[in-house]
Amino acid sequence: MRIWDILALVVMALVAILGKSWTSDDPNNSSGRTPPIEVAKPPHRNSVPPTASRDPVISISVEDRQQSSSGTAFSVDRNGIWVTARHVADGCDKVALQKGEREFVRVRQIWHHPHADISILRTNGGTPPLPGIEKRVARGQDGYSFGFPKGDPGDVHARVIGRRTMAIDGRYSTREPVVAWTQIRRVPDRGTNLGGISGGPWVNATGQIIGVHVAGAPRRGRSYSSTPESLLNILKQAGVSESNVGNGSQRFTVNSGDFPTVGGQLRRRLTVAKVYCLVGNRWR
Repeated sequence: MRIWDILALVVMALVAILGKSWTSDDPNNSSGRTPPIEVAKPPHRNSVPPTASRDPVISISVEDRQQSSSGTAFSVDRNGIWVTARHVADGCDKVALQKGEREFVRVRQIWHHPHADISILRTNGGTPPLPGIEKRVARGQDGYSFGFPKGDPGDVHARVIGRRTMAIDGRYSTREPVVAWTQIRRVPDRGTNLGGISGGPWVNATGQIIGVHVAGAPRRGRSYSSTPESLLNILKQAGVSESNVGNGSQRFTVNSGDFPTVGGQLRRRLTVAKVYCLVGNRWR
């Protein structure tokens, strides 16, 4: 378990003991059982962007058994559709989004991408989503990621340096193309290790989603994000059309000077939220 999550999980345990862990958004489903999970099947071979043999490969190992931890999720549909990283949501007994200091919303259904580190979450009711997905990502482009690095609010400004192939092994195996970023500025700056921001969005200067924060190389100040194509594929498998992503939300601008302010606004309106993975009988 990561040290920066211990206090948060103690709070979760205390609240669970008091019987106040979850909002009663569905009185007919209060048993707290593991949510229905589906590993989506691509509709055809070309549904996942192919990796390129010339791309450098980064290898990631995920633990064989999931541990209680936290990460980041973001809203893409105000009807309760969220995106996070698969390694955050895979193997959990319960998954919940934090709504307030002592308020949590249970995730009702999960779809895992079969070839990428992305999961789709469904809750009863949602929050204002990010304004759509932009498919084009270019070398030298600036981007911004928001979430909860080390369990606390934080934001990152970075620049695209190229494409990589990310190979994951452990409790599941995937191989996918990812976008590589070099970190320029972190607010607050608690070091290059951004554990806890996994699952957070990468957005462009107009707030459109251009990836999901999936991994990092702390010593080199690097971050990696899924491709927009991978995200669109798993959303389709979850029954969310591209036209519905961000429906009704206004684009916003973000730049290297105001990205921490924008990140704070997104967290306050729960467009970007902390997600908890709970493992073990003591959480049931």
